[in-house]
Amino acid sequence: MTTNDHDRDVPYANFSECLQLHAHTIPDRLAYRFLHNGRDEETLITFSELDRAARAAAARLQGHCLAGDRVLILLKPGLDYVIAFMGCLYAGLVAVPAYPPGATKTLDRLDGIIDDCQPTAALASGEDVPTIQARLGQAESPRVLDMATLDLALASEWRTVPVTRDDIAFLQYTSGSTGIPKGVAVTHGNLIHNSRSISRGFLTHKDSHLVSWLPPYHDMGLIGGILQSLFVGFGSTLLAPIHFLQRPLRWLQAISTYRGTVSGGPNFAYELCLRKIKDEELAGLDLSSWEVAFNGAEHVRAQTIAAFHERFARAGFASTSAFPCYGLAEGTLMVSAGGSKREPVIRQFHAGLLEDNVASLHDGQGSEAELRLRTLVSSGRGIPGQGPFICDPHTEQPLEDGRVGEICILGDSVASGYWQRPESTAAAFRPAPPALGWSRYFRTGDLGFLLDGELFVTGRLKDLIIVNGVNHHPGDIENTVLRTHDSFRPDGTAAFSIETGDSEQVVIAQEIERRALRSLDLPQLFSDLKARLWQQHQLARPVLLLVFGGSLPRTSSGKIKRQECRKQFALWLAALEGTAPAEAHPLDKSVVAVESNGRVLRDITLDSQVVEA
Repeated sequence: MTTNDHDRDVPYANFSECLQLHAHTIPDRLAYRFLHNGRDEETLITFSELDRAARAAAARLQGHCLAGDRVLILLKPGLDYVIAFMGCLYAGLVAVPAYPPGATKTLDRLDGIIDDCQPTAALASGEDVPTIQARLGQAESPRVLDMATLDLALASEWRTVPVTRDDIAFLQYTSGSTGIPKGVAVTHGNLIHNSRSISRGFLTHKDSHLVSWLPPYHDMGLIGGILQSLFVGFGSTLLAPIHFLQRPLRWLQAISTYRGTVSGGPNFAYELCLRKIKDEELAGLDLSSWEVAFNGAEHVRAQTIAAFHERFARAGFASTSAFPCYGLAEGTLMVSAGGSKREPVIRQFHAGLLEDNVASLHDGQGSEAELRLRTLVSSGRGIPGQGPFICDPHTEQPLEDGRVGEICILGDSVASGYWQRPESTAAAFRPAPPALGWSRYFRTGDLGFLLDGELFVTGRLKDLIIVNGVNHHPGDIENTVLRTHDSFRPDGTAAFSIETGDSEQVVIAQEIERRALRSLDLPQLFSDLKARLWQQHQLARPVLLLVFGGSLPRTSSGKIKRQECRKQFALWLAALEGTAPAEAHPLDKSVVAVESNGRVLRDITLDSQVVEA
């Protein structure tokens, strides 16, 4: 890997050296605070305490593993997760962050990860240890080590292991289009470069304070929510994702109480705050310290940015704090970002021309009601040492500014490939033309364009919907749908298409709150949905599917898996219409109502017993 000038002012080559430096220079400074209840029950750890715990964890791992072995981290969010991850790096091992054990679908995913990376050990805690050991099997299985019994005295037995920038630090598993997890191999060099880029983008410094509820087993939660404060040497306040999801107010209260300067999450997190936080609860919030409210990992919506500022400005939230960004695991994390302390760049484009892969700005002539316009939020500019460019997805030739194509990335943050998957790596990590100045680039599968140096993301290549020769991006349709009714979950919409004869038919699946069923006027709701879809997208006769909240399949980061939705719905619909065996299907217990071609195929709101349940 080429060392970029961007990294030459970093005094360490990996995160092990980084933590050891902080333990020596700022030993008593707060490293992390974890809020056990999401509010005030807390545990603290300083940089010197974290260093000692990481040494102890590393020494224990070194008794069972050799440098380069893979180690599963199967812990619930908390300080033990940070210790476990750093313990792996201290021991020269490849960390494998994963879901903590729980639902059957989580264990099924774990099976795929185990088969793929063949771990030598797993780190768990307390009551989870027997469950995980049973799942791993008995013969020649990885050793499950209990973090709850970690003896800090082992720190003195730790042996330093030299690592290079090209050595793999951890595997970030993605779901993959087939549902089989793929491990993105992130090197120590990737991690240092991307963390440096995040620091420059966020303008973090020794007095910054990060607040995060993001899952630590996902790249945004791990690198953006945990490692960024360790990279720079400032404190963080962490809470579990469930405590945010149960009551979003806790997130903003933590920012207010601990004077958070950096915090964020996917777009749905801001939507959830808008929906769940009451006006009377704003009085106790002071968000004036919040300098960077990063928004990434899914489609960034202009309406959300505007509504969040309008609502929380009275609590001190500044419009310049909104920080749209774009990233993905194959780019370590961040690829592009808006400038700190600037207004988000929001532009309107002619939707019809975008569908023809041309980005044409609206000149202000004519109203939005008269024209079919699409509002897009810029995801900022490429980070130093890593630039996005746009290529034709068929020819792989670079496209000029203003042309829509596949977003590609190159630079020091681009991962080394997929673990033990040479064919997948070769297909996605492509040789770069000499003129680009790098040996290879990564094809993201996302669609977008560059305009005046700003990256605008328009959709997903593999999810593109083509109806009557017109391209439709699922994100646009989903944005229209989720604002139709208050009971619709903001992170629970999926638009996809199914084959019907010689054409495609659009299906919109939407999660709905169970409590809304008693008062739901289903005919009116379907009518409103169809009217909006026609007005905004000229979609006629869509299939409308309402399901209970939490029913749609998701990735490890919480994104809806549109391809899996398509597969499940097609099987269910075929059984319902009698063209396939009527076998039990996961959707059977999830579907609230379905309308197709003007016919209501199912409506459980007519069943008072089901509604009351």
